[in-house]
Amino acid sequence: MVVVLTAVMPVRAEAKLNRPEKVKAILGDRTVKLTWKSSKGAKYYRIYQYDMKKNSYRRVQKTTGTNFTFRKLKCGVSYRFKIRAYAVKKGKTLTSSFSKVITVLPKPVVRKPSGLKAKAEKDSISLSWDKAGGATGYSIYQYSESRNKYIKIASTTKRNYSVKGLKAGLTYRYRIKTRKKVDGKIYYSKYSAIIEAKVPKAQKKGKSTLKKFLETALKPVGKTMYVWGGGWNEEDTGAGTDARTIGVSPEWERFFNKQNSSYDYNQTRYQIRDGLDCSGYVGWCIYNIMNTSSGKEGYVMKAEEMASDFASRGWGQYVGRFSVKDYQPGDIMSSSCSDCGHVWIVVGACQDGSVVLVHSSPQGVQINGTVDRYGNTSSEAVNLAAYYMKNYFPKWYKKYPNCMRGESYLSHYAQMRWDLSGSSVMTDPQGYRNKSAAQILQDLLG
Repeated sequence: MVVVLTAVMPVRAEAKLNRPEKVKAILGDRTVKLTWKSSKGAKYYRIYQYDMKKNSYRRVQKTTGTNFTFRKLKCGVSYRFKIRAYAVKKGKTLTSSFSKVITVLPKPVVRKPSGLKAKAEKDSISLSWDKAGGATGYSIYQYSESRNKYIKIASTTKRNYSVKGLKAGLTYRYRIKTRKKVDGKIYYSKYSAIIEAKVPKAQKKGKSTLKKFLETALKPVGKTMYVWGGGWNEEDTGAGTDARTIGVSPEWERFFNKQNSSYDYNQTRYQIRDGLDCSGYVGWCIYNIMNTSSGKEGYVMKAEEMASDFASRGWGQYVGRFSVKDYQPGDIMSSSCSDCGHVWIVVGACQDGSVVLVHSSPQGVQINGTVDRYGNTSSEAVNLAAYYMKNYFPKWYKKYPNCMRGESYLSHYAQMRWDLSGSSVMTDPQGYRNKSAAQILQDLLG
């Protein structure tokens, strides 16, 4: 018997390609970034996406890397992906099994508002915040003590909102969400930081008197130079520090003491802390009768606007330039023509039709008198002004003795006359409205 021995050779198993592992999804703004751990020996990968219509997966992307980002995805739509590794060995393509399926639900990135600010006023709080990129609107939430949570009170497309009808003396808390509309659906950010503000208690109207107003107006007289821009802020947009300060600045008198009779205000323009211009002076006077502390809102503005502006606040009656019939103590006179650009305060009227006034005009803050109704320069008002400047402010009068002002002061100015009814901010218990200029100066200065 012949025995044939056959050698059995071992069969080499075909190399196995491991499937991609540790598949993760990183969501962005309507994007998803897929990442995975590399498969040893893999040359590239294919990403498959589930197609709901065909109820099967289809190849959508080929990459040699271990990550890929899909963009412009629809928000609120579920996406499913799986990945397969590929290699080429001896001309043959090897494939791994599929990775696990990963499901993602893209959402837009909605950034929460930042820079939230709140400003409380008498019965409201004004909120403002920085723009959030991509926002289509904002929702405002107010904390409710009774419900112990934040309640949505408003929506807006702007970056500010005013909450009105609030109670004085109470503190209110707010936070805001950004809204973003994507693919027809609204998405919200997380809450912004919380901000709170206290509504100030209602303050009683500050009452002043005509006497106090004129006493205040006389305080800078004879020791304050006329400085173009004096009393204004650096930006030249309104009241500066000095015009929002209670009392006379010591810098004004120091600057006055350095000057001589040849002072030229054109050489000191915008040295705003050294003196006052006409509107800076009147604004300072108003601030000092309306407030008891420094640093609040001021009253400096263009001279020609002062009479109408103060009247619009309910302080008194506005009378146009061509309707002015007489002058009474405390009247604020604003020029309404281009050749004046000035504002002054009436101290009192005289029988000859002349007016004693106080103002800041080159060379500075001084008592002056106008011509009489016939244009005579030696009027009662001029003589009164000269007497008081000479005897009560001799240092000034020695340098600057001219106390006369021309006819334009009686014809080029509109008027604001204080409401003395008691319903506004001014009263007249001393009866200044019934006194002449001479009587008022006697009462104020002796």
